[in-house]
Amino acid sequence: MRAETYISTILLIVCCSGNPLMVAGSRMRMPKLPAAVEGFNCRNESIGFNFNLTRLSGYWYEAARVPNLQVLECLNVSVPAEIENNTLSLDLNFISTVNNDWQFTNESVKFPWDDSTQLGVFNLQYDKVMVTYKLMYTDYDNLALICGFGSISPVPLFKLFTRRREISQEMIDFVQSVAEENGVASQIAWDKQSPDECNASRAQAPLAILVGSITLLWGLSLGIRICT
Repeated sequence: MRAETYISTILLIVCCSGNPLMVAGSRMRMPKLPAAVEGFNCRNESIGFNFNLTRLSGYWYEAARVPNLQVLECLNVSVPAEIENNTLSLDLNFISTVNNDWQFTNESVKFPWDDSTQLGVFNLQYDKVMVTYKLMYTDYDNLALICGFGSISPVPLFKLFTRRREISQEMIDFVQSVAEENGVASQIAWDKQSPDECNASRAQAPLAILVGSITLLWGLSLGIRICT
């Protein structure tokens, strides 16, 4: 199942990030999938834990995502240390590349501080499109792994965020090599995060339009592959 391979590839990044010796010494092969990953379905899995908002606060940079949709770059998220008016407000900065354009956007996304949000389940509603993200794992200091799904697509989405703006090219090359052996290299997108590239700006693209585009392309690009 492709979703299992995607997860194990991302877990490889999680396990090896920040450990050059592990990267250099590893053999280029996919690790055995843990039992919890086999048959994983982000929509159906009961993923959730009471995360520590204070420790999670600060800046997070998107390092990689699956599927490989060229719709945005330079995504970073600012997480507050405290809740205001019973609402969690996340500040997003990214560059939309939909239709080969290059549009800088910054927006605030708000979530009610309810039981769902406190367990790391975030629901975004834009018109008729619903996208749900689930916080699967974080060590607070280095990495955060998120899965997601859309109301119009059964295909899972995965995002890896790091505290560092950029991860090493050595890590990218290593993970790509492992992914190529398992036939999923083309589905991993590595975010551009260099200051030179991410500081350019043009007109803003509304987040609602971007989310709709992502969800539609997401379903079209992988729906057939997952089912075959």
